[in-house]
Amino acid sequence: MTAFVVPPCQVSLTDLPPAIRTSEPGSFAQAAGYFPAPLAALHTLKAVVNPDVRGGGVVASQWTIRPLCLGEFPEFEKSSFTYLRNAGEKIRAPILGWLLQSGAETILVDTGQSSPEAANHWHSRTQRSAHQAPKAALWAAGVNPASLRLVILTHLHWDHCYNLEIFPEARFLVQAEELRAAVDPIPTQRFPYEVGIPGLNPSWLVAFNRLEVIRGDVDVAPGVRTLLLPGHTPGLQGVLVDTAAGRHLIASDAVPLYANLGTEESGPIPPGIHTDVAACLRSFDRMRAAADMILPSHEMEVLKHSVYPIQE
Repeated sequence: MTAFVVPPCQVSLTDLPPAIRTSEPGSFAQAAGYFPAPLAALHTLKAVVNPDVRGGGVVASQWTIRPLCLGEFPEFEKSSFTYLRNAGEKIRAPILGWLLQSGAETILVDTGQSSPEAANHWHSRTQRSAHQAPKAALWAAGVNPASLRLVILTHLHWDHCYNLEIFPEARFLVQAEELRAAVDPIPTQRFPYEVGIPGLNPSWLVAFNRLEVIRGDVDVAPGVRTLLLPGHTPGLQGVLVDTAAGRHLIASDAVPLYANLGTEESGPIPPGIHTDVAACLRSFDRMRAAADMILPSHEMEVLKHSVYPIQE
């Protein structure tokens, strides 16, 4: 089933239909060994060919995933990632984008932070080398930003959706509920969304006419599917990717660190920054049911491998 795509400036958010597809998560109580380990047993997935959201094109269904370091937090408060834990502990945390590739097809997931100068003024201290700037990182991976046609925005916080102007041919997929939350955030979310702050405007406004608003779990391309994972924000979406080594989930800030996966004894640990902790826990259940491997959004360990699935 293809996505319901809202043509820019033609349909209001209230006109959207019910969710295209909602998969039932597995029972929380049934989660024996709650999450697969990062090196979980591999299995083979059959190819499925369907039109994608870009108007009927067909692509192969096995993908590789390349994490792109687009900057980093040099000393970030760990408890912002791990709810009610690690207060006062500082960690180094990358700001990641993700390059999905299958044959000649390329999709980018998330586009990184504002400039370090702006981030240091308005948010948390960040740093970014010249080769971590999105243009440079994409060129180094062999991708011309100007040629990209599709970008998936997991959510609209400032460290995930800047730099949209470098993708003049791209359309940007975002969840309807996330767009609502970004336009009218609860007070604690105004700074992350950069809304209602004098001197700031949301970065995604530069691409407003190229937003494609979706609702729920949508097949973006054969082998690539959005997975609605609310909790950190109301409309956060992960990206489920079929690879030669099973289904890999780009979990975004639903899982900032591997530590958030927890243990059988502790259960999962919600992100410290959230709008609904109960929704966070339900999203963990969905992730466990859907994915063979989970890729966190701010985990240095992810960068030990240049490409996923891990090449043995």
